[in-house]
Amino acid sequence: MKDLLNINKKKTLILVGFLLISYSNFARETKDPIYKYKPTSVKFFCDLCGCSTSSGSFGLGTLNNASFVGVRYIYLKFESKDGIFSNSPTSTENFHTYQLWGRVPLSEKFYLSAILPYQDLRRQFSDREENINGFGDATIMGWYKIKFYKKLDEEKAKLYSNVQREPSGHSLEIGLGAKLPTGKFEQILTDRVNPGFQLGTGSFDAIFSVAHSYGADKIGVNSTLTYYLKGKNKNNYKFGNQFSYASNLFYAISKEKFMLLPFVGVSGNIYDKIEQFREEVPKTDGNVFNGTFGAEVTTRGFIFGANYTLPILHNLFGGNVTPKNAISFYLNFNLNN
Repeated sequence: MKDLLNINKKKTLILVGFLLISYSNFARETKDPIYKYKPTSVKFFCDLCGCSTSSGSFGLGTLNNASFVGVRYIYLKFESKDGIFSNSPTSTENFHTYQLWGRVPLSEKFYLSAILPYQDLRRQFSDREENINGFGDATIMGWYKIKFYKKLDEEKAKLYSNVQREPSGHSLEIGLGAKLPTGKFEQILTDRVNPGFQLGTGSFDAIFSVAHSYGADKIGVNSTLTYYLKGKNKNNYKFGNQFSYASNLFYAISKEKFMLLPFVGVSGNIYDKIEQFREEVPKTDGNVFNGTFGAEVTTRGFIFGANYTLPILHNLFGGNVTPKNAISFYLNFNLNN
């Protein structure tokens, strides 16, 4: 483990090159391409320590009745100001996250997904630089999927015994899972302006999620609500509970061997205050509202894509932490092909 965490710069560049891209592979039980390939839902997971400043957590694209293994690279940038004056000391924080994830169907309606992140966090001051890297907190989730169908024509049902129900285009997924304390938590780093500069929270956190998706013809929309119930770590430190939301509108452009899915959407996070020894830490709550756009290229075996997130409104840590932008590249391989 120590050898892995002490990867030299040359090996890190190789790892970065391999882990540049990730998202999802899609499948629907219909002949219509928009149902076959559309992103049916997006689940929002903690990409960083305690999601305390994650500026719109990136989602996990899902598969329907398929298995996949994927990789994803995420970059987030923040600026932190230590003081209330215009000339107060500032720092620039660059968060690089490399994720390996998978999703496996346990049955027609139940799915299991998991994420294992590796993080390289850098903070630049005027006179020095801080850097920490290593595995972050792993996430495991179970999902229950509900499909909705159009009302059955009673007259046809009487005449034909094998009448099949027609999908309505709506689906709902309910998720329950946990974030595991596999990332290292350092108490000394909590004294900084941005205590989210951590590899992990050091705590078990519960995750509750619900996702709705709808597709009709070439246009579709998916929306997700997720709540993170944070636990205390051995230092009696507890990151604030978090509520995340997102909605994306996409359009499908079909070709013979691939499909292009440009999309635009919004996302946001609302954070409660951090607590230590059951006392709330002042100016550690906040919120951020983002605009997102991107595109995906879908083929039979994989999906390649990218998205860009820009904060529109935000107030983090009393206004002392400013989210700048975020970008993600992704690639998933369908194991069923």
